[in-house]
Amino acid sequence: MRIVPFITTAILTTGLVWALNKPWGSVPPMGKFLSPQIGFWQNAEPAGKSFSANFKFPGLKGKVSVYMDENLVPHVFAENDEDLYFVQGYLHAQFRLFQMDLQTKAAEGRASEIAGKKAIRYDRYQRRLGMRYAAEKALVQMEKDPVAKAMFDSYTNGINAYIGSLKESNIPLEYKLLNLKPEKWSNLRTALLLKMMANMLTGETEKDLPYTNSKSVFSDAEMKILYPQVPDSLQPIVPSGTAFDAPGIVPVAPAGSDSIYLNNPMDVPNRVTSESDISNGSNNWVVAGSKTKSGAPILCNDPHLELTLPSIWYEMQLSTPTHNVYGVSLPGSPFVIIGFNDSVAWGVTNAQRDVKDYYSIQFRDNSRKEYWFDGKWLTTDWRVEKISVKDSAAVYDSVAYTIFGPVVYDNRFSTDQSHDRNIALRWVAHDPSDDGMALYYLNRAHNYDEYVNAIKLYECPGQNFVFASKTGDIAIWQQGKFPARWNRQGLCNARHRQQLYVAGIYSTGRKPAQQKSGTRFPGKR
Repeated sequence: MRIVPFITTAILTTGLVWALNKPWGSVPPMGKFLSPQIGFWQNAEPAGKSFSANFKFPGLKGKVSVYMDENLVPHVFAENDEDLYFVQGYLHAQFRLFQMDLQTKAAEGRASEIAGKKAIRYDRYQRRLGMRYAAEKALVQMEKDPVAKAMFDSYTNGINAYIGSLKESNIPLEYKLLNLKPEKWSNLRTALLLKMMANMLTGETEKDLPYTNSKSVFSDAEMKILYPQVPDSLQPIVPSGTAFDAPGIVPVAPAGSDSIYLNNPMDVPNRVTSESDISNGSNNWVVAGSKTKSGAPILCNDPHLELTLPSIWYEMQLSTPTHNVYGVSLPGSPFVIIGFNDSVAWGVTNAQRDVKDYYSIQFRDNSRKEYWFDGKWLTTDWRVEKISVKDSAAVYDSVAYTIFGPVVYDNRFSTDQSHDRNIALRWVAHDPSDDGMALYYLNRAHNYDEYVNAIKLYECPGQNFVFASKTGDIAIWQQGKFPARWNRQGLCNARHRQQLYVAGIYSTGRKPAQQKSGTRFPGKR
């Protein structure tokens, strides 16, 4: 009689193994996830786990020591910069690998590889926004500088050293749950992460498109009252009447050209439509030593970025014989973003400046091989985007590129099917830049002049860099590369999101000039 229970148990066990190793709709196979040998059980950690270990990596030039304090904040001590950023990359991957992986895939327009068909429209928008295009141009600029290339290479090698050390049993839990494997890192992915941050901090201007019909409701005089060129909340913190140097660029509207406003609203697929809290916003300030009890400056920085789990930030100390910096870093990118060293402290908040402009493109015919610009037909550039989709066939999208940038919206990609405009995006983030190295030099700044020289490399998104030094100097610069527009050209009040917005869709004229802005507000004391 024992044979019957045995056969029954064997059948049930075999059926269960078969069922758990087979995908069920959008649910991935759970066999490996539940496996005692390689499943999620292996990711369990004791409450008092020690992270002490000795590692040997053939790429290191010297000795590196890492001390984890009681809050698991790493303090990294290296003998040279390359080893320092190698270990920073290793630590970022050890504690935040899936976050880094997911963010850069989403930025590039690869969310469909994880989420399936539901993410196709999101991916199409990321491709049409030109996120990888922007990252590729930034990468070329980054790798022109041998110092920058060495630092980013070391950081990437550190991430890949951690990925290479993983066994199937100890890959992060998220990969097991989704039946995925970690993907090797590259300098391009770091550039993608920085462009993701640029889009996060300049994305509010996407309201340009859905609310351009407000021009048909209000007169021009009313618009000037409702939407001043610079709202009071963004006025510089300098005394009224302070003299500034004359601008180096004075843009003039081309003859016969003006902003054209859409009559139909258009939705932006990866932006929420609910209204934002008007009182929400980052802030930073510095108090001069002459106004403090200690006689030393006090610096405060409070960046209000998206609340995520895990956090956007990763706290750490980075130290070599030539510099010692402490603050928060961005997993996926080297350096300390906000922090202090032995001589100076700095912080950053979003400048909230509109750095996106949309242009209505006139193609010669339906082939869209040529478009009209400055009195002649120019050849269109094309990027064929292949979007891989989980459990489905790949999707292809062809994106036209003009002198302004990619054509984001056309008759094949719009929520308003009656809208047949071809709308291209001119975005400062598409320009070649080496923003990361601004932070490299800022981490090593000793005084006001080195702070100014460091942030000159920074272009997008525009940021308010607040500064204080042990010698008593304080300053705040709004640093970035901003479009030089003629009066009220493409006006967008990005600060007041719950109101109707006005933004330009330009039909004619030349490509707008760009200028670097390094406006020092209170200046050096």
